[in-house]
Amino acid sequence: MTSNLNVAEKVDALYDIGRDFVERARVNGSVVENQFDSCSFDKWRKSVNDLLYRIGGCEDPHYQRFSKNVRKPDVKDLQEGLRILASIRDEITCASIRSGSAMSKGKHDCGRLSVSYY
Repeated sequence: MTSNLNVAEKVDALYDIGRDFVERARVNGSVVENQFDSCSFDKWRKSVNDLLYRIGGCEDPHYQRFSKNVRKPDVKDLQEGLRILASIRDEITCASIRSGSAMSKGKHDCGRLSVSYY
């Protein structure tokens, strides 16, 4: 997996966009809107798909899961996409910590990621 700051920033930006979609659809924890603007959702989905493909290729489990499970502009699919993006962000963060700790030989808590799709 590619682990550079630019990719982490893109993952964060796409996560924020998806989270904004979900937050706009909720008022006091209740879903008030089942679907979002299809064009905006399609642009977001394409951007996430492109990034996941660039990170891990078409055989990557994150790419496959996102392509399979995030298809419709609804809260359920968006939340699945957000979980996948959070998992990618955790992996990028842990990869950065591991590469930095190779020099310091310190122990970091990155053995088990918070969200796993394997």
